[in-house]
Amino acid sequence: MNPYAKYQATQSYSWTRIDMLILVYNQAVATLNEGATLLAESPSAGLGSVQLKAMRTLLAIAEGLNLAKGDLPIQVLRLVVFAIDQVATRSPEAWRSAAQVMDTLRAGFLEIQDQARKDEFEGRIPALDAVGWGCPDLY
Repeated sequence: MNPYAKYQATQSYSWTRIDMLILVYNQAVATLNEGATLLAESPSAGLGSVQLKAMRTLLAIAEGLNLAKGDLPIQVLRLVVFAIDQVATRSPEAWRSAAQVMDTLRAGFLEIQDQARKDEFEGRIPALDAVGWGCPDLY
């Protein structure tokens, strides 16, 4: 392979839509687990910043859904709303339940990430820079 082709191939997989999506789900799962741990250690613990971060992350996921794309985004929205409802409680079990739901969704994206990167590189999925850095229409 000539050096230019090698450089071009390396650059094409640097940052994609699926990478951004998985990053947001990683943050959601980590924050929900952090809140569950805080509540389990001390039911009267102050959750302010953790709860706010969890809500913001879950709302970012919801904002990125294109509900006109069929049933899948609607089902994901229902799961995100469930997680938001759980975060509104002071129950470590509820927070863990929300984390499990988000972790299951994240696992699905992890399974398809190589194909999604390839599809983006080959133009079947719009490139991240073609739609800007906002979250709309992630899937």
